Amino acid sequence: MEKFRMNKSAERVVDLLYLLANSGSSLTLNEICTGLGLPKSSGFELVQTLLYKGFIEMDDVRLKSYRLGLGAFEVGSKYLSNLGLPQRARPFLEELNKQTGSTVFLGIEDKGKIVYLDKAENYSVMRPTAKLGSRRFMHTTGLGKALLAAFPTDKIQYILGDGEIEGKTPYSKVTLPDILQDMKEIRERGYSIDDREDNLEMYCIGSAIYDQSNNPVAAISVASIRSNMTPEREDMIVKLVKETALKLSRQLGYSGERLYMDPM
Repeated sequence: MEKFRMNKSAERVVDLLYLLANSGSSLTLNEICTGLGLPKSSGFELVQTLLYKGFIEMDDVRLKSYRLGLGAFEVGSKYLSNLGLPQRARPFLEELNKQTGSTVFLGIEDKGKIVYLDKAENYSVMRPTAKLGSRRFMHTTGLGKALLAAFPTDKIQYILGDGEIEGKTPYSKVTLPDILQDMKEIRERGYSIDDREDNLEMYCIGSAIYDQSNNPVAAISVASIRSNMTPEREDMIVKLVKETALKLSRQLGYSGERLYMDPM
């Protein structure tokens, strides 16, 4: 049998991504070259290529240190989706739909938007119009806010960008301080609330979902008509959403005790 010969360029890309993933902190070019045993010229070309492609990003401009970028996260999200995240989550969505009588959504982040992967609505009194595969703002939807709050603060700022933040309704939060305060409150109480921020008729409650590496990879939310929301019903949905999110996260290998931690 012919002996397999690895492509050196591809091997270096993979090694660099693993090096950054396992380092616990950002690395300078010198540290990357030392860790990979590369001459500085080769390391520079590799870093610049991955920087351009979005798989790594500058962490500290002064120190010129690098960390994994959104491109790596997006590939990981796609991998989870291809692994069958919707299929594994489906029983949980259906049970939550049955318990609440409201539509339950599953979504992931992609290019700064929340993407609707699946929904359960057989027992729904009213069916929201969000279509599978559609993209919406993360900072206005209960589904998006649930996942956004699980990200580090610098990643939230990266997703929101430096320009004007667009809203959907008069209730949407459209300034960075307001959104970051909202994220802080979500972490403290353990779930997100979208009170007419994306749709004037809807009130949504959501939570992040975590994987075996304790990373946030998805979110679930329950969408209800706001006029039908009573304090008792809200308490019931909050309890069920948090329980379901933790159970599904456990199914994916999550070992944490809480759904939200302090931001990094």
